[in-house]
Amino acid sequence: MHVTARRTRRVLPPLTASALLVALAVMAGGTSARPRQSVNPVAPAQGFLVMTEGDATLLGSENEGTVAIGGDLRFDNYQVATVNAGAFVVPGDANPTALVVGGRIQVAGSVPGSRLQILRDGYAKVGDLTGTVVRDVDNNGAQVNTRILPSDDYEASPRVELVTRQPVGSVGPASPIDFADAFAGFRATSADLATCTQNVLLRTPEGAPLPRPVPPGSNAVVTLTPGVTNVLNLSATDLANIAVLTFADQPTADTPLLVNVDTTDVADNFTWRAPNFAGIGGEQARYILFNLPTATSLTLTDDSATVEGTLYAPSADLNALTNSNIEGSVISRTLAHDGGEIHDFPFSTLLDCAAGTPTPTPTGTATGTPTQSPTASPSQPTPAPTGPDPSDTPQPPPSPSTSPLPVTGSSPLPLVGAGAVAIGLGAVLLYCLGSSTASGWRRRLTG
Repeated sequence: MHVTARRTRRVLPPLTASALLVALAVMAGGTSARPRQSVNPVAPAQGFLVMTEGDATLLGSENEGTVAIGGDLRFDNYQVATVNAGAFVVPGDANPTALVVGGRIQVAGSVPGSRLQILRDGYAKVGDLTGTVVRDVDNNGAQVNTRILPSDDYEASPRVELVTRQPVGSVGPASPIDFADAFAGFRATSADLATCTQNVLLRTPEGAPLPRPVPPGSNAVVTLTPGVTNVLNLSATDLANIAVLTFADQPTADTPLLVNVDTTDVADNFTWRAPNFAGIGGEQARYILFNLPTATSLTLTDDSATVEGTLYAPSADLNALTNSNIEGSVISRTLAHDGGEIHDFPFSTLLDCAAGTPTPTPTGTATGTPTQSPTASPSQPTPAPTGPDPSDTPQPPPSPSTSPLPVTGSSPLPLVGAGAVAIGLGAVLLYCLGSSTASGWRRRLTG
């Protein structure tokens, strides 16, 4: 007698609707994008409008905000903190510090008879008081506002003079800022920002894509995408060829503009006649940053227009010869300011941009239809450009030299998560179907 052994199959009860929702929720829980990281590139400046790693020569005419100088100071008649003494208060002080000199005040190298005034009741901090005398009493012994002098004479000059009575001992010798650490941070951030993928396309006033290389004397129109960091990557030559930079939209705190300037085409020695900035002013300048990561020298010519935005050149000697103004923060290795004013519109937002595959670059003439020279990644397709016009084709960014910043915009992770949910749902349905089928067979075998 042949006996067929019956295999007993263990059957689990089908999932309930609530259990199914829980399972889907668990699977979907892993689909959320990583939190995006943002950076304030001027954060190491600790609120100072201008910061240098090395020396500064302040000849004319004023800075509405505050100054932190890592090296020595030389000066002519100049004013600091004409509008704002800042919020950098050293513990124990009654007033904010408006001027920091990490090195010495070089009175011998300053213009004879001159004075540098610190307004708005701002204090001064000097790392090395060699060659100077600090006094808060005049030659008759009366209590007066504090001065930093070349000799023990309250009327001596060239001098740094305050409009408040700062305690003599609090002037120095000590610097409250670690300039080496600050500039290590600036340079790292500058290099990272240079890897950001461009998502802004310059156009002519007629609406055609502005070709690359940019023709000399161009009027370049900028259209911004709301709610994201807008990135424009230019060579120094292309930037120099822009005579007018027109903003179709105004930058805001959540719609900032990052302009990466690759100066390698001019051997990192960039002389810039700044263009006219149309459609914006000082308030919008708070949300524009010109990043020059490799520049070792940057000169603003005397016929430059007012620069609307922050000059971020942590490895460059900045020669601001312009008779116009700079409206924004200044971060540079050294500074010579001789003409115009630095207005108190510090960089005031965060940058959060993408790094990735270079995208096609328009070429041709401003009046013709540009040709496209697409470049694609060998491992992944070129991402579609973002912007108000789907036909816009961004230009490639400078070659990355460091690890990229986190990606701005929609993350690919939600797509992966959606796939995971779909797979999970299929698995759950198959499980339920299998359970139902097994229950039916069991009823037949036992019926």
